[in-house]
Amino acid sequence: MFDAAVSPPRYELAGKPGEVLRQVLYVSNGSAEPARYTVKTADWQLGTYGVVSYLEGPPQTDSCRSWVRIERREISVEPRGTRAFRFEVHIPKDAKPGECRFAFLISSQAGTTVKPGTQNLSVPIVGRLGVVAYLAIGDAKPDLRFAEASFKKIEGKTVPTVTFYNQGTAHGRVFGVLEGKDATGKKVELVVEDGAVLPKVRRSLRLMPVDFSTGEGRAPTFELTPPMHVRGKLEPRGSERIEIDQVIR
Repeated sequence: MFDAAVSPPRYELAGKPGEVLRQVLYVSNGSAEPARYTVKTADWQLGTYGVVSYLEGPPQTDSCRSWVRIERREISVEPRGTRAFRFEVHIPKDAKPGECRFAFLISSQAGTTVKPGTQNLSVPIVGRLGVVAYLAIGDAKPDLRFAEASFKKIEGKTVPTVTFYNQGTAHGRVFGVLEGKDATGKKVELVVEDGAVLPKVRRSLRLMPVDFSTGEGRAPTFELTPPMHVRGKLEPRGSERIEIDQVIR
C-alpha cells in the first residue's frame, strides 16, 4: 500500500546567476513496513483552474530541471519514518532574469496485489507524489493586475471568482477576504483560492467560503446565487492592495 507524504508541498525559490541553491525535501513513510521510493525530476504545467500536469518527456521552454542535482535516485524510509532528501540547483552564470520551473516525482517501488475473485492474477501497484518548484532568477517579480470579479462555471458549479493578469516575470498569488451577500440574502466571508498566477497568464481564482475553524477556504456546502455584492481588500503579492466594492454577476 502506498502511504507516503512529502514536505514542503512546493518550493518557491529565488537565486542569482551563478548561484548554487541547496534545499531539502522530506519524504515520510506512513506504513508499518519499510518502503523504497524512486525520485526523479520532471516538468509541470498548470491548467486553467489550477490542475497540475507532470511532464516527463523533453524539457519544456520554461524548464530548469537540467540545473537540478539530486543526491540519489532511490531512497529507503523506515516504517513510520521520515527521510531527508537533499538536492541542489546550479543556476548558470549566463541565466537570464525570469522564472523557470521544475518538479520532483516520488514513486513507490512496484508492488503486486491479487485481483479480487482470482487466485493467480496479480496487478502492479505503484503510487506517486509530485512536488512543484518555482525558481525566480535575478530581479524577476510578479505584477498582478485585477481584471474582473464575476461568477464562472468551474467543475460543474457556478462560483464567484476574481480574475487577474500577471504582467510580471515571476508567478504571483493573491491574498485577502471579502464580505459577500448573494441574491437570496445569504451572507458569507470569502477567501481567495491559494493559486499561482503564472507570468503572462490570465487566471480566475475562486472565492471560497471561510471555514472559521481553520481560517481557510473550503468548498461551499450551499449554492451562492448571483448577483452578489462583494466588498473588501485583496493583496496581490508584489502589487498594490486592491479595494473591491461591487456587484458581481
